[in-house]
Amino acid sequence: MSSLVSKLETKQVEYRFKSNRLVKLEDQIEKLEEEIAEDEPKIDTLENRVYGCKLLVEKLVGVNKNNLETFLTFAVQKIFTDRNYIVRLDFKEDSKRPALELILEENGIAQEITDAVGGGILSTLGLLLQIYYIEVYGLTKVMFIDEGLKEVSKANPNDPDSKDYLTDILGFLKWMSQERGYTFVIVTHDTSVVDMSDRVYTVKNGQVTLSKGEEYGET
Repeated sequence: MSSLVSKLETKQVEYRFKSNRLVKLEDQIEKLEEEIAEDEPKIDTLENRVYGCKLLVEKLVGVNKNNLETFLTFAVQKIFTDRNYIVRLDFKEDSKRPALELILEENGIAQEITDAVGGGILSTLGLLLQIYYIEVYGLTKVMFIDEGLKEVSKANPNDPDSKDYLTDILGFLKWMSQERGYTFVIVTHDTSVVDMSDRVYTVKNGQVTLSKGEEYGET
């Protein structure tokens, strides 16, 4: 009998402990619910702000994307005058490593821009992207081009139908110089570049001499 009473007392103690614990948990749950209720307006406000920021970023990205596409398309059409090129940007946001791909479209046919496209399109677009960067961030309009045009195609003297893209890109750079105030410093061995330059310095045996044009500051 005594063992039964002892077991009952033990059960009562356990019950009271669990009851007290349950009451405390209920109090904690009630407090948490009150805190959540108080924070809900703040959470809604934050969510609205995050959503607003996301929309703003998407708009800014979209505007910049359109501006860059417009500039690149305008420039390649001035350079590759025999082609009907349109440059499009493709954002790869769904990949583990977000990336930006340049797509070249002509007459409704799109292809990724690689060396296989020909004409020196990669070198040309690299140069144009640097110009756009200078324009967007208002940097000093001086560009150094170290043999950066050697991949651009020149006319083939044995092919009357071949296109001289080098002359066209040099014409575009001259146009940017006149219209936008750029100075392009080009390191080259190509006489075609030399012929279209306003000022030419020749380096020979460690000596630099002015071989065309006037020194800066002279009239």
